[in-house]
Amino acid sequence: MIVSLNEIIDAQWLSDTFLVGVDLTLDDGTPYPDIMFETAIQSAFDMLEHTLGIKISPMNIKNERHDAYDWERAAFWPFRLDFRPVLSMAGLYIKYGSFESVTIPTSWIQLISKEHGQINLIASAESLGSYFFRMGIPLIGGGAMQTIEQIPGYFYFDYRAGFHGERGDITFAVDQSEGTIPFEQEFPNNEYSLRLTETDPITGVVSTAAGGMIGLDKDTESATFHVNTPPTEETTYQWTATGVPQDLLYCVGLLAAMLPLDIAGDLIAGAGIASKSIGVDGLHASVNTTSSATNSGYGARVLQFERELKVRIPALLAKYRSLNFGSF
Repeated sequence: MIVSLNEIIDAQWLSDTFLVGVDLTLDDGTPYPDIMFETAIQSAFDMLEHTLGIKISPMNIKNERHDAYDWERAAFWPFRLDFRPVLSMAGLYIKYGSFESVTIPTSWIQLISKEHGQINLIASAESLGSYFFRMGIPLIGGGAMQTIEQIPGYFYFDYRAGFHGERGDITFAVDQSEGTIPFEQEFPNNEYSLRLTETDPITGVVSTAAGGMIGLDKDTESATFHVNTPPTEETTYQWTATGVPQDLLYCVGLLAAMLPLDIAGDLIAGAGIASKSIGVDGLHASVNTTSSATNSGYGARVLQFERELKVRIPALLAKYRSLNFGSF
């Protein structure tokens, strides 16, 4: 089942990874509200999307317009879409001025690089009636328009961009050590991470599968994994797969963890308290923290996360950004 990334990259994921060992409760013992984690994670998504020029959460794009340049005809009409990575192409249309739009078969779209949103148009056997893909600006019949070198906003693209996630259940029989998970949608370039968990039937607590995964054979359409300890009774595991690459997912965690760390640092010895002491009958005990009026109790960890981001962001920029030439 295809699910939102926010259902996979959630408060539990953040607590189990980048916030291990941090007391995530308020002074009265109540846990931090879920909206705080949701805000931190969404903010991390937005920040990285703007910095890298990509989409993380899947988004449907409709009627993205691109100009037609006659000199690009010889290169099979190269385009660089505005959002990437591209998950799938949904439609392509042309519209000349105020005339009715014409649908181009999606079989003409050659998705050369999903990661960089690069496509080309190569005509297939499917025809468009009186429209032709030949000399001059494409798909305008006759020779009267062949002297035109550019038509603004001539091509319209519909597509889906971002990374997707899936979730499901798989049941292991007694002593079964291997299982295969089929995906509803392909994961490009086998870039995805898989997590296996199980839910305690009494407490409802979700934890990493007791058997653990010791091997994983990845494919774009399925994954086969092996568990370390086969179950002694029939067991149902829950699995989640996310297409966000691990290097990008790591940066999401670094950014998203900063808000909870700032709050936890302020409350490490109580709200607004940097040190406290207790004395009874000649016995004294004191506690000093790194928290102060200008520094959070977890300030050192936040600075470490910031240093890691400075190292990792340039590598991600090199991976996702590409030089654009001409009208790309």
